Amino acid sequence: RINMKKYKISEIADVQSGLVLSRKAAKETDGKYPYQRLTLRSVTEDCLFDNTSFETYDACEIVDKQFITHKNDIIVRLYYPICATLITEENEGLIVPSQLGIIRLKEDCPFLPGFVSAYLMNERNLESLIEGAGMAAQKIVKIGNIAELEIPCLPIEKQKIISDISNEQLTIVALYKKIIEQETLRTKSVIKDIIGGKR
Repeated sequence: RINMKKYKISEIADVQSGLVLSRKAAKETDGKYPYQRLTLRSVTEDCLFDNTSFETYDACEIVDKQFITHKNDIIVRLYYPICATLITEENEGLIVPSQLGIIRLKEDCPFLPGFVSAYLMNERNLESLIEGAGMAAQKIVKIGNIAELEIPCLPIEKQKIISDISNEQLTIVALYKKIIEQETLRTKSVIKDIIGGKR
């Protein structure tokens, strides 16, 4: 077996937590800069991106680009359940709050964003970094620990295979979730109709 070179996440990416919203929130007397922002619900426990979870955020000034989503950013939920998701072009321009971490790969790094995201999702590496005990709400991951996490550097063609497999799996999970939601609504409707004498 060949020993693969490993890199710390901090060597291949800029890693930081999101914006502390209270620091840039507009007061009644301020001029307002409206944004949409992510919430903890935006990264689901299935590592899907929930684009129905955004909230409006009025900033007192233009927010620095480092806190705004770009295509291929990896967003990590820092509170339990710990999970990661990849930002696509449709979800650019959103403010990332401090409960989420941002991993933004450097231009010259030898990794595909989809592979890094898949590695964080499927290797359960993030869960190994959890600190705190007891209630789920108390379990967190510190952004500095994510920066120190090591990732093996596979050949690009293997990274692409892993990225594609992970993406396919997420598509299937999203599809099943939608089917379950529709079936739940249908069942509730049928029960309601039976109780109400319509059937």
